[in-house]
Amino acid sequence: MLRYTFFRLVQAAFVLLVMTFLLFMLIGMMPGDPVENMLEGNPALTPELARQMRELYGVGVPLPVRYWHWLTAAFQGDFGFSSLYFRPVLEILGPALLQTLKLMVATIVLSIPLSLLLGAIAALRPGGWMDTAISFFAFASISLPNFWLSLILIIVFAVQFGWLPASGTPLADNPSLGLQIYHSILPVTVLTMFFVGPLLRYVRASMIETMSSDYIRTARAKGLSETTVIVKHALRNALIPMVTVLALGFGMLFSGALVVETIFGILGMGKMIFDAIRYVDFNLALIGLLLATIVTLVSNLLADLAYAWLDPRITLK
Repeated sequence: MLRYTFFRLVQAAFVLLVMTFLLFMLIGMMPGDPVENMLEGNPALTPELARQMRELYGVGVPLPVRYWHWLTAAFQGDFGFSSLYFRPVLEILGPALLQTLKLMVATIVLSIPLSLLLGAIAALRPGGWMDTAISFFAFASISLPNFWLSLILIIVFAVQFGWLPASGTPLADNPSLGLQIYHSILPVTVLTMFFVGPLLRYVRASMIETMSSDYIRTARAKGLSETTVIVKHALRNALIPMVTVLALGFGMLFSGALVVETIFGILGMGKMIFDAIRYVDFNLALIGLLLATIVTLVSNLLADLAYAWLDPRITLK
């Protein structure tokens, strides 16, 4: 296990290094530069100061040379300044990452139990009315666009009834936990609908296959209760394919919250990456995309390790 984990970490480091180069090249080839945006926002900026700022940001330097300078500085812990916020990148990254993590944790905490419960209920009576209703719910969850569902929920619950706020960020300086949860209800609901559909379908399909296995019939022949058979034997083995979907979905959820964060005005990672690319903020866009890559790599590694924990027959080499 330790040997496998070490080699996977080495592979992840190599992938991350390649991704830094590719992302840097792609972002560097985008039209415009950070100084042009500064000139638009501050017409009083003199040409001499603009020239100095272009030298500071490396504008005009060949991309490979600029990448090498950035990489050597990154290994020393210097990830540069944001031309959009005029602050170090890490200072901007922290609050945005915290906002996205709050949404992700709340979404996962709701999605996993809900998908396990509904998937198990649907699998116990395949083709029944409960299975049909749950399958329709899963289909709707996968099919409904995030932006459409977000707007509908805002119109219904924030505009018409006035029960919930349309913004996902409280206006108070030091909002209480209750106020943060209150403002997060709508965005977390949208992300849960987006995330629970694929999980539910995989749990249902895996449970149907598992319930017809020989060891399930053996467990029932031993006189075990139906609840014990389902929870302790069937559901545990049905979790293995769900781990794959969860690991892939974790990275997708991290970067896919862009639409939800934009509509609900949440200053998270998705919104930050979108603004950085839009205003040609090289350093901020690069670090944000690299962080999304790291989350995907780590979630895939954790998924592989979870396989061996869920099923001792699986060996990692």
